[in-house]
Amino acid sequence: MRSIHRVGWRLAIAASLAASCAGGDGDGPNALRIPLINDPILNPVLAPDIGSVLINKVIFSSLVRPDEQLRPVPDLAASWTTSDDGLEYTFALKPGVKWHDGEPFTANDVKFTFDQIVDVKSGSRLRSDFAAIATIEVLDSLTVRFRLKAPFAPFLALLGYNAGILPAHKFRDRKLTDATDFNRSAPVGTGPFRVIQAAAGSAIVLEKNPQYHGQAPALDQVIFRIVPDVNAQVAQLLAGELDIVPIEPANLPSVERARGVTVVRNPIVQHVYVGFNQSRPFFKSPLVRQALDLAVNRKAIVDGVLKGAADLPRGTIPMVLAGFFDASLPAPGFLPDSARVLLAKAGWNADDQGVLHDGAGKPFAFTLLVDKGNPTREQAALAVQQDLRRIGIDASIETLEFATLVRDRVLPADYDAVLIWWTTPPDPDQYSFYATGQDNNHVRYSNVRADSLLAAGRATLDTTRRREIYQQFQRLELEDPPVLVLFYPRELLAVSRRIRGLPALGLRDALRHAEMISTVR
Repeated sequence: MRSIHRVGWRLAIAASLAASCAGGDGDGPNALRIPLINDPILNPVLAPDIGSVLINKVIFSSLVRPDEQLRPVPDLAASWTTSDDGLEYTFALKPGVKWHDGEPFTANDVKFTFDQIVDVKSGSRLRSDFAAIATIEVLDSLTVRFRLKAPFAPFLALLGYNAGILPAHKFRDRKLTDATDFNRSAPVGTGPFRVIQAAAGSAIVLEKNPQYHGQAPALDQVIFRIVPDVNAQVAQLLAGELDIVPIEPANLPSVERARGVTVVRNPIVQHVYVGFNQSRPFFKSPLVRQALDLAVNRKAIVDGVLKGAADLPRGTIPMVLAGFFDASLPAPGFLPDSARVLLAKAGWNADDQGVLHDGAGKPFAFTLLVDKGNPTREQAALAVQQDLRRIGIDASIETLEFATLVRDRVLPADYDAVLIWWTTPPDPDQYSFYATGQDNNHVRYSNVRADSLLAAGRATLDTTRRREIYQQFQRLELEDPPVLVLFYPRELLAVSRRIRGLPALGLRDALRHAEMISTVR
């Protein structure tokens, strides 16, 4: 079936791509065009990067999805009930839902997906998020019950975040990681759009799903173009070849002057940080990480590099989560002399040239990774380098393509330090990012007290008590910082004025409602 469709579509797709590149004044097809910085993995259970996450939001539906207040609302689930003890969630699934290949969606697909997610051998990037699952039981073809090991407050939020449901019938007798055809070019989901062409390094073309279980999509196509360089993305936007582009503050002047483009500023649950690999001897001591925290002038970065389009941080929980963020904590100080004192306590002393050495005479020198082509992060890395140099630390900068940086260096923790970011679920739970030994804890942070607080925070259903727990965690981060949080960015989206119906959310959540987006001619 798939090969027949693909042969029949080739000429149509070539024509539509040509038309969509012809201009942005309404003479192209009814298509939404979005850039990605790398070729994505078209499998939500394996997705390792933001580009993969974005496109998977459009292809794969989840049990629930966030509304414009980031509250979970039905998606593949029609409704759900929760037991009084918070241990059981029973989902009634929508009847009549079809996979993109026409096969029926059932509760078996839900069970298969979460069996893969919690299987340590599957390659899933979501295992830490759902470690609380004890069992998944199919009650009938349209009813599935999750039983948890303990109460887990973020459960519904996480179900609607990245956990797209996979078709069990496409993985018979093969592992997720072996399904190269599915993961790279021919995924099958239940979302509002389905893939009809995938050209590595070029574009992935999706067409509307005529059997979509929700509101009929208003667009004919969604085209994800591979454009690794941010400045090239902006140039294509201004030329009418792209419709939604996440922009950097440096691009604001040219974009705001452009006709036919609107800049949208949406709060997002994100923190940009320098992660120090704590399996490296340099960064094991909390005193060293406290010192590095004091050595970097984050206000200068926010004012100069971000042009004010970010907020100063107070730990890893961003202020957009107002119900849990502790605004009473002090703003980060820029105190290089205090940093030198802490480094001396940790055994690092300056020579006559002001260069720090340990007791064996080894200089404090390391490599800071940053992704190539993003001017904001590249400039922020330079600012960090200069501030550290002032206190005697030599941080050399290495730039890599984003996909290479994540795959080859960050995920296997083969690096000294990296300037990167986390966009986290709309919940204060950060267990999978900063608890000892978790999959997303690539900085190898380990603190027994932090482990205890993060575990308690996700197990506590009472909101008042959860707030107290996470504020304790934020105070602990002052003493033993897991990472050096640079800022909480505000997502800047440059949006063509031909686009209508884009939800007032960060792009990754807005794309969960892709069927609502339309164009004007």
